[in-house]
Amino acid sequence: MKVKNILLSAVLAAGCIFTAAGCSNKSAPGNVAEISILDGDTVAEIEIEGYGVIKAKLFPDIAPKAVENFTLLAEAGYYDGLKIHRVLAGHFMQGGSLNGDGTGGSALVDPSGGFEMEVNDQVRNFYGALGYANVNGKNTTQFYIVNNKTPSVDYNQLDPNAFKAKADELTASRDALEDTESPEYAMLNAQVNHYTNLTNMISGASEEIKEKYNTVGGDPFLDGGYTVFGQTYEGFEVLDSIANVKLGANNAGEQSKPMEDIIINSVKVYKVTISTAESGEDSSSGASTPVSTPTAPETESAPTTELDAATTETEDNAA
Repeated sequence: MKVKNILLSAVLAAGCIFTAAGCSNKSAPGNVAEISILDGDTVAEIEIEGYGVIKAKLFPDIAPKAVENFTLLAEAGYYDGLKIHRVLAGHFMQGGSLNGDGTGGSALVDPSGGFEMEVNDQVRNFYGALGYANVNGKNTTQFYIVNNKTPSVDYNQLDPNAFKAKADELTASRDALEDTESPEYAMLNAQVNHYTNLTNMISGASEEIKEKYNTVGGDPFLDGGYTVFGQTYEGFEVLDSIANVKLGANNAGEQSKPMEDIIINSVKVYKVTISTAESGEDSSSGASTPVSTPTAPETESAPTTELDAATTETEDNAA
């Protein structure tokens, strides 16, 4: 069933450099602070045919169902041979659609085939963030990775009251509907939740979050509407290359369909094992010493401005 999904627009960023960091017993939760790869961490490797490998640290403590679902799908070989079917430069790339067009696919972590979003203040849509596309707040199989690294707004200038006004407007539209079981009601309810969460996340953003968006990049308008369950720490050149592919119109008329197929060779999820904390050598699992976060200056949706209400017909909605 097709539903309308909000399109969000991207912001911010600069280059990305990772350096070796000292070992510690426990890294900070989420992707706001430095990303370190330590013993026991969960890592995903996404190999894209002809482009290379993207490595991302996953956050099972923050988004347990999301990580479990991604792991189960990877172990089942679900993603092998599927496409990156949607690319929006300055926003994200998206894949994991069973039918290769933004439709199809069921979550394995829940018998219903979908599960609720897991939104947390410690995981934001910075450049390289790994999240789930969703249909009206329900996650299934499609994932996105934020590819925006060109700052376009100052996070400090974002006004939470503007987003609250949008949430109030959507709430009024939702509550005016008599059929609370209709797809339109579900869509509006998901949008209300998104803008309400976004309002709170902007209001409560720490100076660290503001500074990171203003220097590292990302798409803060996705915050609160999607489950972020991982953060890329290696393979940014793959993201950048895919962001520059030639695009045509998809079934909804959006200029986001790669003209040449971009194939996911495989997705692997594993626990990191580092033989010795001091070695700095790759372990048998392929994990490296800890690294720091960047320090340089069904189809999913995304607004062209923070309050753009433009919509597109899609099956799943991602960034």
